[in-house]
Amino acid sequence: MRDCIVASRLALTPAMKKIPTAFAFCLLLLLSGCLEIDGQDVYLRYDEENDRIDAMFVHRGIFAEAGDEDTADALKKATTDLENAMASGEFVFWNNWPLSCDPSRDYDAPRNALLKHVEVENGGLFTDPQGILCGYQFVRVNKAKSFVKKLNTLLELGFQTATVKGIAQLGNKKLDADSKENIREFLRGRGKFLTIEQGRIELRLPLSQSDFQRFKGAIEGRFMDNMPNEITRREAVAQRRKDGLSPTNTSVSNESVMIEGSALSKEIARAPTFRFFWDNDISIERTLEVTTIGLGVAGAEEIQVKKASAGLYHDAFLMKLRADKFQIEDGLPAQELFRRFNEFQARDAKLPTKLAAKRG
Repeated sequence: MRDCIVASRLALTPAMKKIPTAFAFCLLLLLSGCLEIDGQDVYLRYDEENDRIDAMFVHRGIFAEAGDEDTADALKKATTDLENAMASGEFVFWNNWPLSCDPSRDYDAPRNALLKHVEVENGGLFTDPQGILCGYQFVRVNKAKSFVKKLNTLLELGFQTATVKGIAQLGNKKLDADSKENIREFLRGRGKFLTIEQGRIELRLPLSQSDFQRFKGAIEGRFMDNMPNEITRREAVAQRRKDGLSPTNTSVSNESVMIEGSALSKEIARAPTFRFFWDNDISIERTLEVTTIGLGVAGAEEIQVKKASAGLYHDAFLMKLRADKFQIEDGLPAQELFRRFNEFQARDAKLPTKLAAKRG
């Protein structure tokens, strides 16, 4: 009997789509919609002289998704989502849900304080050389040192709260006595939880050995939630489309997928959660007092964060936008994107209408 994996498919839950990284910035906020991205490349450049962070977000494989909703309705809602994002400057990291930020909105005081630093310029829609619908945006963080200082203040408050009330992601357990002592010594020595330099971001966690093991267990749990669901969802949706069903229906409840053992390694290697650890420059350094998680290479021109394709893209939304006469550049090469990114760094951001109105 051939080896295989059989996985029951469930409707997606928030846990299934949480990004597996400690760098989910505090300003990213929840949003749901019919517009989604299949893959993404984010390029971050820290300009210490001008005290700012410039980023280019390249959203790859933009498509419409829904549950059992009519395809035409799903495409219409996705178009509305796109128009709203173009007006507000909303941008996403990893997925439209749950990591999305609309800088034109008002949130609570801590998030508003962070968003005051953020500017967004919409680049536009394009197809890559393979004909896949993509889009790009530029994001700027002004007064980056102050921005990072505010993030460190929030992280310090978070750690202090964790010693009293616990951390939800770690089973609501309070940090142990050794972690409390590590935190006191870390702050007494003016340690910074988050630091940024050219080419690298570091997050420092003053956790004890026991609490660090719980932290790793939480990461493992997210990994094991995400990866099997990415594999089975891709396979189930591909089969549904092959059978001529709605291309926008990406829900896969009450279905099962069988993958032969000989194909399993290939499917694992394609899963975005698995690829995250191999496609990006991530490092973990552990001492008795502090765990340092790094992203990027110090001294490099930029930090790249890549989300591999989830294999869910379809061109129905591209065809809808063409029919609606949206402006789409065909076959835009990567070299031109970087030329525009370089040009953006030499000028002020051109804000979308709603964000410009908010900023006066």
